Amino acid sequence: MDVTSWLIALLVILLLLFAFVHYMTSSHGTFQKLGIDIPPKSPVLGHFGHTLKYGVFHFQTVFYEKFKDKKVYGWYDTRTPVLVVKDLDMIKDILVKHFNSFVDRRVVMEHDVPFRDNLLTLRGDRWKHVRASVSPTFSSGRIKKMSPHIERNAKILLENLKEKQESGQEIELKEICEFFTLDTIASIAFGIDLNTLKNPENKFAQETKKITNPNPFLLAIVFLFSFLGPWFTRIGLPFFPKKSMNYLASAVDSVIGERKRDGTEGTVNDFLDLVTSEAKEQGVIERLSLSEIHAQSIIFIFGGLETVSTVMSFTLFLLAVHPECLERAQKEVDEKIGKDFPCSENVQNLHYLDMCINEAIRMVPPAFFLDRQCVESVDINGVHIPKGMVVLIPVYAIHNDPNFWPEPEKFDPERFTPENKQTRHPYAFFPFGHGPRNCIGMRLALVELKIAIAAVLQRYTLVPCSKTVYPFHLSKIRARTTDGAWVKINPRK
Repeated sequence: MDVTSWLIALLVILLLLFAFVHYMTSSHGTFQKLGIDIPPKSPVLGHFGHTLKYGVFHFQTVFYEKFKDKKVYGWYDTRTPVLVVKDLDMIKDILVKHFNSFVDRRVVMEHDVPFRDNLLTLRGDRWKHVRASVSPTFSSGRIKKMSPHIERNAKILLENLKEKQESGQEIELKEICEFFTLDTIASIAFGIDLNTLKNPENKFAQETKKITNPNPFLLAIVFLFSFLGPWFTRIGLPFFPKKSMNYLASAVDSVIGERKRDGTEGTVNDFLDLVTSEAKEQGVIERLSLSEIHAQSIIFIFGGLETVSTVMSFTLFLLAVHPECLERAQKEVDEKIGKDFPCSENVQNLHYLDMCINEAIRMVPPAFFLDRQCVESVDINGVHIPKGMVVLIPVYAIHNDPNFWPEPEKFDPERFTPENKQTRHPYAFFPFGHGPRNCIGMRLALVELKIAIAAVLQRYTLVPCSKTVYPFHLSKIRARTTDGAWVKINPRK
């Protein structure tokens, strides 16, 4: 190359570099214009370095403490301005009073069918339509009909625990709780008996695992450079493996077709059966497309698996390392349920177990933040929130704020007595969200948790083992420990 060619090449590189820097920084004056404080940032990458250094949990608490006297503060998700709301009254206004201004969640990834029409990422009127169609499926009466699926899989869990106990094995709770939860969800959603506890290599489990454990490279890129997310699907790099998604959609089609052929449609009492029959009863089945049914079935698995298994494993682990709480929970199960097997009705009397589960969720909320995207400009408590602004509610930081929770690192179920709950702001604890867009499966998840945990406590005492690490250390990107949740179980006398 001659000198002219080199100069042209250099000029092109400089222009591209300038364009990149301009693109990355063009929104970095947003919070200055709004008069909102931000932490020190990188000139180009915003708060990328802080996220990388601290991880999603402690990243929240570091800034939350830094701006402890502020209602809100801002940070830049590389180039995207994110307004973090700390004030609990403002949070209530965003999630409830001004819900119509914050009806949408932030969409980081654009999804293709069959996942595109799921409740988690749907927006506006389409979200309202699907939510209205699916909501009756999670009524108390419907949950009662699904309870036998949970009980059956809880009994299989006990058989598996018995085998491990008799062989003297130490148990990693997260893994075994994931297997139980997947079996239960497959049964509740599709009426499929997987028995992943005995056969973890089954096809359904393997394809589901690929979805719930997505490509780590894409996960890192989307986590750190969220503005790139929408481009991945467009260039043929979906966040969730297309093959696995299609496998689950085919499973839905297979179940629906089989039930139509053998005349059992409307009699099985699983999620798929109930959501289609509910739609027919409501007269909306014509408007509930097959794509929407696919998406809700997949999000039922995706949303339920990580949430329930995380809460279940942390609750059992925390009880194992706090024997006085474990003993009290076992005593309650003995007194309220006796020798009956736990079911959706009798677990409603387990108030102390409720407290233990809530305290575990407080310490490690599976949904460690909530986000919304402002769809119309609004002023709340003297703060102007412009249309398009991403709003983040730091659930983990609020759940660990010593102003609401003295000694937040301490496991203390007494925080959730009726008397203590009355002394706190109702929005100091919201693991399943609040308002019209809260977690639709919350009640079912809690019933599943209480049945499974009560069944374990009826028969076993959990104790620390040689691999137990407590206090635990959280992963930087997921609600799980870096060292596992290891315990040993002993049969109760």
